[in-house]
Amino acid sequence: MKNILNIAKHDLKKITGSVVAIVTVIGLCIVPCSYAWFNILSNWSPYESDATGRISVAVASADEGVRVTGLEINVGDKIIDALQANDDIGWVFADSEREAIDDVYAGDCYAALIVPQDFSRDVLSFMNGDLTNPKIIYFENEKKNAIAPKITGKAKTALQEQVNATFVETLAGYVTDAAAIAEASGTDPVTLLSDLSKQVEGLGRDINSCIALSDSAAGLTSAAGTLMDTSGTLIDSTQDVLDENDKILDDLENSAKKVDAEAEKIHEAASQFAIAAAEELAKLNDDVAKLLASPQDDAAYKAFVLTKSVRILTYRTLQSQAAVHAADLEKAGFKELATEFTALSDQFGTIADDLAKLKIDMKSDDRTPLLQTLADDINAANHTIDTIKEMIRTDIETSLENALSDTKKSVNSYRNSLKSANKNLGRLSSMMGGYGDSLTKLEKSVDSTTANLKSLQSGAGRVAGILTNVAGNDLLLTLSQLMENDETAVAEYLANPIKMDTEVIWPIENYGSSMAPFYTVLAQWVGALLTAVLIKVKVKKRDDLADLKLHEWYFGRYGLYLLVGIAQAIIVSIGDLLYVRIQCVAPLHFVLLACINGIVFMMINYALVFALDNIGLGAGVIILVLQVAGSGGTYPVEVLPEPFKVIYPFMPFRYSMNAMRECIAGMYDGT
Repeated sequence: MKNILNIAKHDLKKITGSVVAIVTVIGLCIVPCSYAWFNILSNWSPYESDATGRISVAVASADEGVRVTGLEINVGDKIIDALQANDDIGWVFADSEREAIDDVYAGDCYAALIVPQDFSRDVLSFMNGDLTNPKIIYFENEKKNAIAPKITGKAKTALQEQVNATFVETLAGYVTDAAAIAEASGTDPVTLLSDLSKQVEGLGRDINSCIALSDSAAGLTSAAGTLMDTSGTLIDSTQDVLDENDKILDDLENSAKKVDAEAEKIHEAASQFAIAAAEELAKLNDDVAKLLASPQDDAAYKAFVLTKSVRILTYRTLQSQAAVHAADLEKAGFKELATEFTALSDQFGTIADDLAKLKIDMKSDDRTPLLQTLADDINAANHTIDTIKEMIRTDIETSLENALSDTKKSVNSYRNSLKSANKNLGRLSSMMGGYGDSLTKLEKSVDSTTANLKSLQSGAGRVAGILTNVAGNDLLLTLSQLMENDETAVAEYLANPIKMDTEVIWPIENYGSSMAPFYTVLAQWVGALLTAVLIKVKVKKRDDLADLKLHEWYFGRYGLYLLVGIAQAIIVSIGDLLYVRIQCVAPLHFVLLACINGIVFMMINYALVFALDNIGLGAGVIILVLQVAGSGGTYPVEVLPEPFKVIYPFMPFRYSMNAMRECIAGMYDGT
């Protein structure tokens, strides 16, 4: 111990007695720290709008627009107007497509977005039945910078979202305007559907009259031989009946199309919910199956339990959504399907209750029965969803489609009969001399017409029932009132129906604070390497150091290394807090942790150089390079190549950075 203290005292005296030595030591303490500070400051907020707004992306629109129902629509111009208010990217609005592309080739812009000339026509292609997906051309310069393409990728996302929102909002605006016009004229959707239902019911009564007239026409044709004197009157009367029926058929076809659209909405909502619920159940089922397959895997079980709060919230949400669908289907008249949705809602509630029973400290024997119960409840919910999907196909899609198809067939068949009857009536009028054959054909046509009228009457009754259900639906009334109060709000809601509330766990104010642990420990390791280069590990022989042993030499000279390491740690940590002003919820712990890092890093590098001399110094550099690349300081270790994943548990940076992150963002359970 005496020799160790003598070496340490001699080193301190030698350093304090030389200006060059003092300057060297001060440089060793400050220079590595400045490396951390400047790197943290340079990475302070590279992904915020203030920074990305300086990344130039060219935009040009060649869209020629399209004319629809007397309106000139140019979606490309709307996109340009919307992007002018977006400051996430430095948009450069070029005068032409060629100019925007040339800016990318020349390196003046990192990327370019081109709206082609037929964009509006493709957006509205659904109106003419020829669906064409509209495309925006994206040019990207990957040579100019490695990270810039990742940032400009936000431009593609922003533009795509803007296009979708503009498209939906424009169409929704037209719909709400139409609703406002209808309201101004004294018509609301509920009344319109109710009146339409009454008209269809009246149509059924009119068809009944038509059937009676057709029967009369059949009787008249059978007695035509004795009633030729009144044949002209009969022909005129029958022609009027047929013309009136043709008008009724037009009204019925229009009514059927409206009913089909409303039923499609009900079908789509129920179907989408069933698909989404099935996907969520599949994820949970996979996790539970893995736990049941490995009942002793405590780590996997704890990880599963840590996520149960989010999943409980998810299944409570699914429970309430299923109940809403059940209520809507009940009002729409689909009672059996509504019963299945009610059962599914209860099953989601049971799954949420099962998840709540799982505790993180449960033993394998206690948790396995609960997990098995949860798996059984998941299977039951999956079975209910399968039943719902089948019922949607049969109750809504197939049944309604069949009803509307029957109506359409009856309409077409009856229309064909009307055409045939008209043709025969024309022949009868012009060829009274050959009335025998014509009357026979007319009699057959009238018989066919009577049969088709009866089928049409049945279809009209079913359509009237559906219209009555839809007209009495509270959801339609609510939507009508909302349109009446604020058409713009409806358009904006349809353009962006889903809002996501993000709750940040362990929030960090800026990217620089997130990177502070990496650059701080990196600076401390570099400082330890520089110390090993500038301060020799060997101790010169002196008279007061007789019989110097190896451990005395080692710990005697390490005293100087230790002081430099602690000084570097204090300077870099306090500089992070007071000069750089990183976020730190536990500053005292942060400084103490930096001191521990300094002691450990200095010990590792000192030991390598002490044992291996220059080879040890090279080993320290190699360890530094490996840690910079694979310690998870910049990219998560999960995305790194396999060799780095293997050596990751042995990297000192890993543990130092994790500890510093706890000090910066907040400590979890004493971590």
